[in-house]
Amino acid sequence: MGSTEAVALAAHLHVLLRRKIGRVTDTEWMAQNAEYALEVLRIARSENDADLRLWADRFEAVMFPHGAAKTTPRSGADKHPPEKAPAPPSYLGRLR
Repeated sequence: MGSTEAVALAAHLHVLLRRKIGRVTDTEWMAQNAEYALEVLRIARSENDADLRLWADRFEAVMFPHGAAKTTPRSGADKHPPEKAPAPPSYLGRLR
């Protein structure tokens, strides 16, 4: 992956997401972390916008040159549902 090219494409995708749907992303992290990149791609492709889809395709081609990471919208039923975090003690978050 070309790091400079990935950051540049991530920045362009970031600007489009912010302007069109008000979504803010971390461009550096998007260019470094595959899982985060896939989530941003999923969000971009979930919108009915040709520009977002075009730039998502360009970014994906740089991040995943072998096409191994095609993104699909998440289904409501994941194989492993997230575990709920235990509730914090009642005194946390209070001023003294």
